[in-house]
Amino acid sequence: MRLSTVALFGLLATAAQFAKADDLQDEIDQAQKKFCNGLSVSAPTQGQEFSDATKVTVTVDRQPDSEAKVIKGVDIYSIGNDGTPKYLGTPWKGSYALNTQATLNVDITKTQGVQLPSQFKFRVWVHNSQSGPDCTLMSQVFKASSPSHDNAANMEALQNLDKDVGRGCFGVELTKPALGEKIDISKTKRVPVHIKSDPISQLAQYKSLKLYKVNLKDRETELVQESWDGPEDAHQLFSIKDTIKNVSETSSKDAYFYQVVGVTEDKEECTFTSHPFYLTK
Repeated sequence: MRLSTVALFGLLATAAQFAKADDLQDEIDQAQKKFCNGLSVSAPTQGQEFSDATKVTVTVDRQPDSEAKVIKGVDIYSIGNDGTPKYLGTPWKGSYALNTQATLNVDITKTQGVQLPSQFKFRVWVHNSQSGPDCTLMSQVFKASSPSHDNAANMEALQNLDKDVGRGCFGVELTKPALGEKIDISKTKRVPVHIKSDPISQLAQYKSLKLYKVNLKDRETELVQESWDGPEDAHQLFSIKDTIKNVSETSSKDAYFYQVVGVTEDKEECTFTSHPFYLTK
């Protein structure tokens, strides 16, 4: 049930008077832990293939507690070969009582924008019937194709889907330095690096950041420096100011790029690369 605007402002005013921001966040975290602990999506499994996109199954597991829980909806995201997630819609809506386990059949072709074959990810909404916040659970990445297509063509198309996406390596972008940006290191030795993680990314931690140089003529790549070592939780926005130490000369023949290494919730190692940029003096 949604709060009215008046009630919401009243709640915020009360919170402002009696709790600091950190305390309020702690309360939210505790509520999430209380009402959403023991919930998980056990299927689809990572990389599971469905040859009929009208019959995709999602399984939700629960360790019973005192709260009655109901599955209210299943959202779907597509994940392209460039690793960018896209919200498509809600192929399943209903009210399904969740005791210890529930398996739903979802026809993802009902959702506008679904293109097959492709890789997808579910978000499941679980409602606490009596009180507490709704819980959102994410599935693993799975593959789906159309039964109306030729089997050989389907198999080839599925094999051509990005394997890194299938491992959970997607939804992370190095947004700065920008493509083709020129950074004058005679004026500053500190280069800002901005890393953006999509809310449905499976990346759990950042492990390291390295700076590379590439010769634009022969395409040879060279490690310039190890810029940062973690670990650091993969927040939606993460920034590092890298101090350039190992560049004494610059050339228009050389471009630079950063590479961040991280690990997913399933301990898969992933690498993400920035756009090329230039260092000048």
